[in-house]
Amino acid sequence: MAELKLFTGKKGAILAAVMNAIIPRGGAYGPGAADYDLFPRADAYVRAFNPLVRMGFPILLLYIEYGSLVRTGTRFTRMGDDEAIAYLEGFEESRLYFRRTIALMFKMITMLAFYDIDENAALIGYDHLGHVGAKKGKRARERAKR
Repeated sequence: MAELKLFTGKKGAILAAVMNAIIPRGGAYGPGAADYDLFPRADAYVRAFNPLVRMGFPILLLYIEYGSLVRTGTRFTRMGDDEAIAYLEGFEESRLYFRRTIALMFKMITMLAFYDIDENAALIGYDHLGHVGAKKGKRARERAKR
């Protein structure tokens, strides 16, 4: 993949903490975001957005990092796993639309990057050839037996 443009340094550390809170280790499938290098995929997805939208991502990361400092007394990157998860859940349940949207955007980027990896997609019965595992046709089942 192309060289990282958006998520390096401090922004990368914040994004890693956000991704780890969205897909923690030991969750529904075992592996978490920390077990994979999701940055190249996330960077590619965000770079595909409109430039005006793309410019907002670093600002949103800083909002998460320092907003938690104001609300909880701890920067987001220094929170424990449970604290970080609870903090982001607060975004999802907020009365404020922009906070819910921020949570949705980072969830989308994290999930797209995570499930773009074949072994993770297989956890939910999906393969990247456009087939859902349980609904493979006769020819696909025969190829899998070989």
